[in-house]
Amino acid sequence: MAAKKSVLVVGHGLIGHSFIEKLVERHADFEISVLREEPRPAYNRVMLTQYFENKDADKHDAMKLSYVSEAELKELSVKLIYGRAMAIDREARSVSYTMLGKGEEGSSSVSYDVLVLATGSFCFVPTVPGMTLPEKKNVHWPDDPASRPEGVFVYRTIEDLEGLLTAAKAGANRAVVIGGGLLGLEAAKAVYDLKMESHVLEMAPYLMPTQLNEPAGTVLTQKIQALGISVHVGVQIKEIAHTEDGKVRGILILEKGADTLVLLECDL
Repeated sequence: MAAKKSVLVVGHGLIGHSFIEKLVERHADFEISVLREEPRPAYNRVMLTQYFENKDADKHDAMKLSYVSEAELKELSVKLIYGRAMAIDREARSVSYTMLGKGEEGSSSVSYDVLVLATGSFCFVPTVPGMTLPEKKNVHWPDDPASRPEGVFVYRTIEDLEGLLTAAKAGANRAVVIGGGLLGLEAAKAVYDLKMESHVLEMAPYLMPTQLNEPAGTVLTQKIQALGISVHVGVQIKEIAHTEDGKVRGILILEKGADTLVLLECDL
């Protein structure tokens, strides 16, 4: 009897999990593995802001945002591997990864007959001075959270939001959100609800430039400001300022129509 072919899915977001579900539904004779860089199975990233209401990361794979649990994946005969893919060896048909599971460290590899890349997107991080610390730069992972100054976050994972909550509990008072799109405005409202002074920086001349025209964006700006959130449009971000020990202390910006740089102080 021929051995089953192995399918390795790298990435366990909505698309990766949907692919696995469809493959299982077809009763295809495959051994399915999924490599996941976050410490829990797939969850609803689109509704990420709802996490501030739930705050249920301690439930691991039974959060309100969870798509599936570890036990359910096991019932489907899907092997879940916690790790970050680092290299693909196409000749050997294997993927090497750093292990992220509890009590695990180092690297390992997993073989495949069919490889599916479902890694999704990543947050755009402006390449301005100070956004990453040179001594902590990770050449293999440009968006490595460990390479950023303390207090600099992206808005993409449960761990990112947990970091924001921890900072708020530790006494952070002012937060600056780079990006005035839909997700940026959600982030600004989230930190405002955490009782922090909230600022939004948008390089375009108005908010949500991808979705709105200028008159609509101007009206939206007025509505957001009426909530108590400060909006800076047409702004140029020049540098992330941080202390000698690597903690963010502000953002050096050039406001629209201004000739002089201004340091917008912040904790996050």
